[in-house]
Amino acid sequence: MNEILEILKYTIPAITVLAAVWFLTKKFVDYNSKHLVVMQQSYELEKQKLESESKRKREELFIPLKLQAYERLSLFLERINPPNLIPRELKPGMKAGELNAQLLTAVKDEFEHNMSQQIYLSDEAWILVKNAKEEILSLINRSAAAVSATDTGIKLAEVILSHTFEEGKNPVDLALAALKNDIRTQFS
Repeated sequence: MNEILEILKYTIPAITVLAAVWFLTKKFVDYNSKHLVVMQQSYELEKQKLESESKRKREELFIPLKLQAYERLSLFLERINPPNLIPRELKPGMKAGELNAQLLTAVKDEFEHNMSQQIYLSDEAWILVKNAKEEILSLINRSAAAVSATDTGIKLAEVILSHTFEEGKNPVDLALAALKNDIRTQFS
């Protein structure tokens, strides 16, 4: 019996300490688990705020560039429109061949100057801008074929303008309408 009491004297305090350690460890783990969940939620919320702020800042920088691209390409289209292009390029005493070369160069130079703006446009709008340029070049070449290179530049200008108005659908007007529609769609 003395032995049992001796064993109980050491076992009961050991079991009590073990129970206390288990209870405290469980409370510690439960508290830290809850704290970890709160920290994860806080982290996710902060991450969303940062992403939202970053997106807003990118848009603040990107929107003016995009609007500038639409403005520049609208100006490009207006500049290559034959009624605007011819008076700017036709010099007194120019021959038809000289005017033809000057008009083709002016359209190509204008296009090359504004080509980088395509990254801000929809693919459809960019295709219409390129098509407008190609159709203007084709119109100039068809008109130049209808006159002699030694004719006056004024005669070539008249032929180009008459072809522009006879065809009815001006490719520049179609491309401008596409740009306007594109910008309305993106900013409404």
